[in-house]
Amino acid sequence: MTTSRRRRLLIVSQPLEAGVPRHVFDLVSFLDPTAYEIDVACPRVSELWPSLEPLRHVRLHEMAPHRQPALVDGRTLARLLPLVRRADIIHAHSSKAGFLVRLAAAVQGRAAACVFTPHGWSFWSARGARARVYESLERLAARWCRRILAVSEYERRVGLRCRIGVADQYRVIPNGVDLERFSAPPAPVRGRVLMVGRLAAPKRPDVAVHAVAALCSRFPELELHLVGDGPERPRVEALVAGLGLSRRVRLLGTRHDVPALLAEAECLIVTSDYEACPLSVLEGMAAGIPVIAARVGGVPEIVDDGTTGILVEPGRPDELAAALAHLLSDRERARSIGDAGRCKVQAAFSSEGMSRAIVQVYDEVTLAAQVPQASRATAASR
Repeated sequence: MTTSRRRRLLIVSQPLEAGVPRHVFDLVSFLDPTAYEIDVACPRVSELWPSLEPLRHVRLHEMAPHRQPALVDGRTLARLLPLVRRADIIHAHSSKAGFLVRLAAAVQGRAAACVFTPHGWSFWSARGARARVYESLERLAARWCRRILAVSEYERRVGLRCRIGVADQYRVIPNGVDLERFSAPPAPVRGRVLMVGRLAAPKRPDVAVHAVAALCSRFPELELHLVGDGPERPRVEALVAGLGLSRRVRLLGTRHDVPALLAEAECLIVTSDYEACPLSVLEGMAAGIPVIAARVGGVPEIVDDGTTGILVEPGRPDELAAALAHLLSDRERARSIGDAGRCKVQAAFSSEGMSRAIVQVYDEVTLAAQVPQASRATAASR
């Protein structure tokens, strides 16, 4: 689709690390700077800010980093209002930014230009009354946007089951990865297992640690490398020490060389209680190493159990240990699964394919905005 001028695109992203910043960076990197004027609002302390800072065609705007509702949200909303008013397309990522941006769009009469990607529903991380409040807020905010981009069919089904928006609002666009970034041939270190993700309760690092503890006597070379940081780190450190695994489990913190770490791993494990379309699974598959993942959310849409990876029940260290033992004992089988996973990601989950699909939605939004304008101009000329 072509227009007479560059379209003004506003992207807002609150998460500080892991999948959402990478998703947004890949999208912005794909966009043609001759076709878009790009404003990005995100916390200065997020991984996204320094990634985008070198891009001269991107204007960065600071927003507060708080994940939970806070008084500072009023200031963030005030900063978003003029950005929303001038944008042709507004794209909010994740629940916190998603609510504030859609509220700003409603206030400015720009809901028809607004797109929202949840990256996992806000109420998945809550329980009881708080979960019900978050679900109600999602239902309300769905009225203030034109499109909801689910990253998995599962996420879309949950949204509709909870009466969040209507079916016509939804498009399913799975996450994608930069294939070139993960193209190195695997060179696994014997016994090395990797887990990549925020050290937060829903990611269940405790399940991974307990699984390793169960296999130590059988696999003396086994070691678990945990990549990422977060609020659960002290508890994970205490668990590792309590189980006597200080020589077996390494907490690497935030790293920027994940492709190299994946290439040296025999296996990637994902133990989350919930996921929409986990980037870590796609990255492991793209790197050509076997992935063992909890059978939650949109994971089964990525992993064909026994072919492109192995699925286990969430919260079950015994099942995870059994799957790990199977792969560590059968290197040919592990290699076959890794090769099949890489082929699947290359065919269906590239960041370029993801970005093209999102641009098609931007075209839909722009065209829908132009049609009423054209209709009004025709009526005025009669």
